[in-house]
Amino acid sequence: MRVLFPYNEVESLGLQYLSKALREAGHETALVFDPKLFDFFHHDYNNSLLKRLFSFEEQVLQRIVEYAPDVVGFQILTANYEWCCRLARHIREHLPDTVIVAGGYHATSSAASVLESGLFDWVIRGEAEDAIVEFVDSLQHGEVDRSIENLAYRDADGSTIENPLRPYESDLDRYGMPDKELFQELGGPFRVAHMSEWRRGCPWGCTFCGNNYYRRIYYPDRKDYMFTRDFLRSRSVDDVLSELRDVKARYDPPLMRINDDDIAADEAFLKEMAEKMTDAERIPFKAFAIPNNINERTIRYLKKIGCKQLQMGVQSLNPKIRKLIGRPNSDRQIANAIEQCRQHGIGLYVDQIFGLPGETEEDCKKIESFYRTHRADVVSVYFLDIWAGADILQQAVNAGTITQEQADTIAKHSGLDTDEHGCISNERAWSNNFSRKYADRLKIRNVFSPRVADWLLDSGAWRVVDKLGLPRWIRLFHALRATVNIRRFPRAQHGYDIGWARYPRFVMHFGWMKVRSFFKRGPTLPIVVRPPSGPQARHTDPLHEVHAPAPLLAKQGPVRG
Repeated sequence: MRVLFPYNEVESLGLQYLSKALREAGHETALVFDPKLFDFFHHDYNNSLLKRLFSFEEQVLQRIVEYAPDVVGFQILTANYEWCCRLARHIREHLPDTVIVAGGYHATSSAASVLESGLFDWVIRGEAEDAIVEFVDSLQHGEVDRSIENLAYRDADGSTIENPLRPYESDLDRYGMPDKELFQELGGPFRVAHMSEWRRGCPWGCTFCGNNYYRRIYYPDRKDYMFTRDFLRSRSVDDVLSELRDVKARYDPPLMRINDDDIAADEAFLKEMAEKMTDAERIPFKAFAIPNNINERTIRYLKKIGCKQLQMGVQSLNPKIRKLIGRPNSDRQIANAIEQCRQHGIGLYVDQIFGLPGETEEDCKKIESFYRTHRADVVSVYFLDIWAGADILQQAVNAGTITQEQADTIAKHSGLDTDEHGCISNERAWSNNFSRKYADRLKIRNVFSPRVADWLLDSGAWRVVDKLGLPRWIRLFHALRATVNIRRFPRAQHGYDIGWARYPRFVMHFGWMKVRSFFKRGPTLPIVVRPPSGPQARHTDPLHEVHAPAPLLAKQGPVRG
């Protein structure tokens, strides 16, 4: 069967793993990618006029209809739900026989409301590699097997049925390397960096994170789901090294991002990696960490295997708020982690969330004072994103951060018939006004030297700099300048790993594609088609091929390396 994934904004490892599983089972997969230029979920360079001018949504819809898939699979986040709904509505109208299935975090946490929309036929909850293969196999034989674990659907009486979840797969090696060409074949922006996943899950159950909801549904009888290492599963070191050797030999990417929630959570894994890795596998990379697991040993292991940047989740400097959101670390641990990174020359981003439940202006003042003493390279400023299903939703209501009506909108209706349109950040709707000034002051510190930043902030001149929007243009200048030498890993102040490498190329690549569409009949946006690859591979029905003329497809390229 032919399974198509529409997707937007960034690369998805999840879809690459699903594509790999489906192709090995004998099915064809395809990707239609909407770059959403100047309309990213979180980006300094969004612009409403350029967003409309460079929109690819019509081309995405046209490609879907041309390809005429048997199944369309959406990976739904709360933030992209509206986009998914618009596409699903169009598919319903133009391809009435196509089966539409939803997965991803929002579909898992809000399966009932997603199905009640009438736009999605089925929901696959949780991790889906095995479930989606069983689903498509049964559909191919004429009727979906409604007993498939992880499947959710609406019964004849309109009630939502959610089948039990199969246990988490502990042997991640059996999935092999994901289908990287699903995105690689889109062109240059996706070939300048490699994205990898060494572990799944996180030992922490932070109330604002998707892992918070997942561990509650996978471990319903446990009371300690806020912290459990059972949730963390690792690939073997040998399997990871095999992937890195293959990637380096084929593409030799100048940088890599490890998507693990906490790269330092398994010290024994890092130690073995440091002992076995050679130059044949070593790729400079950026990863994510939590202060509790950063110490001299883990930092040395990370340095040895190629870590150039860490993004460390601090989130709050109020101990009571940290405890509330599931981050039981101390100011001392945070300060020590910052110092360890500075001593070993690892660029450091620290994540700071404004708008957390119970936040006061005194908390904001402490944030500014703390980072003046303990200087990270960049303090990444975020406003709270409130995800459907996570504990933070009720915590925000209890603290008065949002109303119960707004919470219901996030959980059930976002993207359908409301004015919120997928907006889950309280920066735009619910944040305390007092926090904005402190967030802006941190952004000033991120782009100037400590001495200049201190003078700007102490003298009040920072207001002029902020009003002119200089921080964002300084960052853009560094990003453009650094692209001249793509082999040099960026300094933390100059760029955000994959974003630094991809963003200028992203705009140029898809921007030029859009310009060409003004002068050319028909869409210029490619569709990537991946043929079956496993022992069950079979030829596609030739009658189907008329829906997707060869010149319109970005077929698999030759094997390199």
